[in-house]
Amino acid sequence: MLNDRPFMVGVAARLPELSPRDYHLMKKAGIGWLRFGDFGFDLNAFLQGEPQPENFRRAKERVKELRDLGFELMGITPGPREMAKSPLEVGSERYFEAYDEISRFFAQEYEGLIEWWQVANELDIWIFRDTLNMEESVRFLQVGIRSMKAAVPSLRVGINITLFPSRPGEVEGNTDAHEGLALAEGIYGDSSCPVDYAGFDSYPGTWREGGPESWLEYLPKFYDLVGKPIIIQEFGYASAGGIMTEEEIERGCYPCECKRWKFSWKGEHSERVQAEYLVESFHTFRGLPYVLGATYYNWRDAESCWQCKESGCPAETAWGLINSRGEPKPSYESLRSLGYADADFLLEK
Repeated sequence: MLNDRPFMVGVAARLPELSPRDYHLMKKAGIGWLRFGDFGFDLNAFLQGEPQPENFRRAKERVKELRDLGFELMGITPGPREMAKSPLEVGSERYFEAYDEISRFFAQEYEGLIEWWQVANELDIWIFRDTLNMEESVRFLQVGIRSMKAAVPSLRVGINITLFPSRPGEVEGNTDAHEGLALAEGIYGDSSCPVDYAGFDSYPGTWREGGPESWLEYLPKFYDLVGKPIIIQEFGYASAGGIMTEEEIERGCYPCECKRWKFSWKGEHSERVQAEYLVESFHTFRGLPYVLGATYYNWRDAESCWQCKESGCPAETAWGLINSRGEPKPSYESLRSLGYADADFLLEK
């Protein structure tokens, strides 16, 4: 059984940026899981049969260090955007054969270090599936799941979906094609696909309408659809950014463009509201027996937005439990107040 284990309290983080102080703060807040995908993997070197670069070796050493410190890890395998950096024809037989080889490599390379894996990331969103269509995206995920499980059968392997429930036009990329449903039906509707859990990502109150109360609408319906234990692979609330005007909403202004949000909870994006959002969300997750755990996105505020590359853009900068200077925010203190930390699990200062 997957759900006869302690609740998984996690955070998304960039491994190269973490310091001993970060580890200590995480342990104090009860964070026992880290979710990441920055392995320093050189796809073209792999395809050409060449050794992996020094960054890959350093990433593996960091993984060993984290395991020695008592952290559990959720690894994210390369996705279509990474595959696009190769000379392979997208969607060709060789393309999928290569992904089979890559998936087996990750499973075997990290055997005994990483037990839980997420294959790629949010392929129901166009920016992450790159040029793959939905049918190819389903195949991509099935190849990754089957290959990892074939290489190391003991692994726990799944995917994540974010466009659910399907409300065309509400979220950028949520169209009449109902991408989230298409992906869910392609993976969880195939009894031959050995998927272990259902990853669910959502940002009600920021990227879509709603707030913490939305989880009680989303999660029971999602569980009915997938029939697998759920891990919240990403959730969070932006602690900065104003609210769009009606005119900006009507013309479809994207947050990176107008530096404001279409949606909010309690009418604002602030550090105070972010902290309240986290507490209410965790209370809801813990009340649902089929939810195995939740990963907050993310650990640290960013200096600049990864989408538009601009500093001061709220779209991808203000999600952290600590600020860009490494100082705990109210959301960090609210997580700590939930009491997940075990005194025996804390690092020495």
